[in-house]
Amino acid sequence: MDRSLGNKCRLFLGAIIALTAVTFADAHISMIYPLPRGHPFNPNTGFVDYNCRDAPLYDGCGGGLGKTFPCGGYPPDRQVVQSFHAGQVINVRFGNAQYGSAGQPQLTPSSNQARHAGGLCEFSLSYDQGKTFGVFARYHGSCPDMYYDWPVKLPENLPSCDSCIFGWSWINAAATQAEFYMGCADIKIVGGAGGALPSEIANTPLRLANMPGHPSYHAPGDQFGNTRSNGPDPTEVEVNMRNANGGPDSSFQAMYNKRKRSPRTRRGGN
Repeated sequence: MDRSLGNKCRLFLGAIIALTAVTFADAHISMIYPLPRGHPFNPNTGFVDYNCRDAPLYDGCGGGLGKTFPCGGYPPDRQVVQSFHAGQVINVRFGNAQYGSAGQPQLTPSSNQARHAGGLCEFSLSYDQGKTFGVFARYHGSCPDMYYDWPVKLPENLPSCDSCIFGWSWINAAATQAEFYMGCADIKIVGGAGGALPSEIANTPLRLANMPGHPSYHAPGDQFGNTRSNGPDPTEVEVNMRNANGGPDSSFQAMYNKRKRSPRTRRGGN
């Protein structure tokens, strides 16, 4: 073979490999509203993560174990400017490195969002800077999906705080690896007089999975793979608008209990 032709072939193969690596590295999804810690869109973030912003926890992205629990290990925002009122509806949005900002391709129903057939999304609050999280809303099956807003309602009787954490977590439904994703937004909450954290939230911790010391499993999802789903289920939207939505949910509990009887515990970061 001509040496120059061989060199061109090697360069071409190298370009394909590099492109494949970039596509794989970006093949994840993250919360983009409320603005989370570590995200390039967030002007107040204490650390800008261009490489691993969309990655799951403990997958090795960036070296070592990768992002860690809670909140990917990102520091709090330098200034807390996102403010919400108790009882306010927040339309959570998702994006990734391929879509969601100026100059990126337009999202279409057939776009590969890397949403892994959805799974279980939980929305939570922390009043102690991430030591504990209480779940107040959930979406099963098709969450996340960048094509839709995902409305959740803050409980009406929340206490005020100058620096709380709004948390989104996701157990994926499909992919070679069962994964756990988490995004955290630093927020202020303007509560009513005498507000208190509802007991059903305070007593409902996050479901933790697919990380060291916890079971490994996929959550139930949908049939749409990485493309656009049917979006938020109207019944679940209604439930999430009723106020606090903590406590056990029977639609997931049976599967979760079955997995717990024979857990496959992750011991490392891969």
